[in-house]
Amino acid sequence: MSYTYSYISDAMANGLLSGIFSGVPTTLIGIATYVLSALGLYTIAKRRGLNHPWLAWIPVASAWIVGSLSDQYRYVVNGENKSKRKVLLTLNIITTVLSLVMIACGIGMVAQAFARDEEAMVRAMIGPLVGVLGLCLPLAGVAIAYAVIYYMALYDIFKSLDPGNCVLFLVLSIVFSVTEPFFLFFNRNKDGGMPPRRPEPVCIPPEPDWCDNSQDTGNTDFL
Repeated sequence: MSYTYSYISDAMANGLLSGIFSGVPTTLIGIATYVLSALGLYTIAKRRGLNHPWLAWIPVASAWIVGSLSDQYRYVVNGENKSKRKVLLTLNIITTVLSLVMIACGIGMVAQAFARDEEAMVRAMIGPLVGVLGLCLPLAGVAIAYAVIYYMALYDIFKSLDPGNCVLFLVLSIVFSVTEPFFLFFNRNKDGGMPPRRPEPVCIPPEPDWCDNSQDTGNTDFL
């Protein structure tokens, strides 16, 4: 066993153990913010009569709820038929797939790092490295497009909840992303930016595909 191989193995083992122990608090914070965000989006979507509000709990698919809430707000306030829900879901799926491919390439590079022959290790890592570098640019482009549209949709949601603080909520959510779930959760029962309720449902054929008139949720009359 060469000195180089032994050094790499020890360094990876130490790094793995350090990552495990230091990652526990981060994981707990991530779970807590995920629950708050999902619960906030679910409650808002449920109250406003959106189809399938439980999608808020599913990673990737929750982008559909974010887009649907934005589309609903634009529809009832300005009469605009937007499709942020479709764009966000598509971009999120593409981002997720590209990210998984990059992770797979990264795992391949790590696996090749355990090769006993240093020269063979370098040759074996060239393929995965080229794959990672080749995916960086398209992934960055899709991620930027997703972020821009996502924050536009998030602004609509904040404006429908609390129009007086929507800009502040958005800025803080962009600068400190950990605050976003708290804004959604603590304002989930507000409708400060939505039009007054009507006594009869407004969803008449053709209905927007985010509208659910099959049950009375208390806010279907916004649609």
